Amino acid sequence: MDERFSITSCAHCGQRIEFPTDGLGLQAQCPGCGGETLLTGNPPEKPESAEEEITAGELQDALTGVLPRRRVSIFYQIGLLLVAIFMVLLPLVYLAFALLTGYGVYWYAIHGWVIFSSFAGGIHVMILKMILYLGPLLGGTVAVFFMFKPILARSPKRAMPLELNPVQHPRLYQFIAHLADLVVVSMPKRIYLNCDLNASVGFRRGFLSLLGNDLALNLGLVLVAGMNTRQFAAVVAHELGHCTQWLAMRLGYIIDRIDGWFVRVVYERDTWDEALKDWSNSVNDLRLSLIVGCVHLAVWLSRKILYVLMITGHAVSCFLSRQMEYHADSCAIAAAGSEGVESSLLRLREQSLLRQIGYNALDQIWEKRRQLPDSLPEFLNRLEKGLPSDFREDAQATLLNETPGIFATHPTPAQRIQKARRASEAGVFTIEKSASALFRDFAETSRVVTARHYRQTLGLAVTDSMLKPADAFFQKPVSTAVEDSTPSEVPTGPTPTLRIRRSSQTV
Repeated sequence: MDERFSITSCAHCGQRIEFPTDGLGLQAQCPGCGGETLLTGNPPEKPESAEEEITAGELQDALTGVLPRRRVSIFYQIGLLLVAIFMVLLPLVYLAFALLTGYGVYWYAIHGWVIFSSFAGGIHVMILKMILYLGPLLGGTVAVFFMFKPILARSPKRAMPLELNPVQHPRLYQFIAHLADLVVVSMPKRIYLNCDLNASVGFRRGFLSLLGNDLALNLGLVLVAGMNTRQFAAVVAHELGHCTQWLAMRLGYIIDRIDGWFVRVVYERDTWDEALKDWSNSVNDLRLSLIVGCVHLAVWLSRKILYVLMITGHAVSCFLSRQMEYHADSCAIAAAGSEGVESSLLRLREQSLLRQIGYNALDQIWEKRRQLPDSLPEFLNRLEKGLPSDFREDAQATLLNETPGIFATHPTPAQRIQKARRASEAGVFTIEKSASALFRDFAETSRVVTARHYRQTLGLAVTDSMLKPADAFFQKPVSTAVEDSTPSEVPTGPTPTLRIRRSSQTV
């Protein structure tokens, strides 16, 4: 414990309070319950792993100063503004096409009666005329409905992540606050914890927060569990670096929302799509099949138009998105050094491969036993210890072999590492302890977040009795082959029907 700081307990709620030693004997307000308590300077409890403890003074000394501001090029911001305008126009183009299609259906309904001007030819000709009139009319009407359905569709509700309580995890909060001061941005209003292998920063209330500094930082505990503090500082500084791009961040948000909307409406299917599919499968009459064919053709055409607009907008926005990532990397390099950024990118790739192996194992565990580990970060850490020694080399080899794509929102890790090496900066923060030591009780926090992840994000019906300690799934040594690097009690065989979804890696 740093001698400049002492710890006492609130006389009312028992909450631990850390304060400068100069405040001994003074009255202070408890951040937990708000009651007045005497700062007596009781000795702090010793952590289980004292060598990994990170003190307030240590963080303060390691994150002191202000980094030179990395300004965003005016030409880049102008380009981003033009892309944002272009992206806003794309949905308007689609809306105009939908209205034009609707008018075309209306015009055909009014003027299509001309085919009934003559009743010559008998019943068979009359049936053919009915099909020629009703087919395009019904198909066009359904197509117009399916065109307007995406415009009115709302985003699905997302699972609520666990909000960080600064009182429960003061060291982590201090760590982020110091980094925010270092990068010269406002401290995020909310910090959320989830089980992703990712970190991100965004507007807490969406468009309602667009003009202010109401930002939220999302931290994945799987990411934290596998990194040291220097690597984690690089990740957090990168995300906070986005906050220095005031205009670019807001224009990027608009672009991303429109881009995401196109992706969702092109690929997402709802009950109306299922109803149309069931109706098509139930039709056996050839004459009705012609009408159904018109309906499917119209819906297919509307989706193809959406797809073309989506691809066009995505391709235009991806180049500028990659430039935003390079700018955020420059903030990370200044905070954690070129070595810290390179190390974090290499470690992230190792964790990505580890997560893939781990989730494959979890699929089989769930299929066989209907049980899951109560802490996903602990499960992955335990799994990594049993992997072969060349696991890291294999993971890094996949990183170096990647090639940039036109539709990539991020530069490849190899490109980012090259940029970091060229910068050759020592950085401010160089402490390399376990990042999980920033939490007061990382194990318990992981269990809480893991349970929420299973139930809310993955939608699994997991009860408390189904959650077992991570060690319970490692009764035998793990195989020495990376392809078979799963807990040995998991059966091999066909891929299970139930697949546990994986979160994307976008740090």
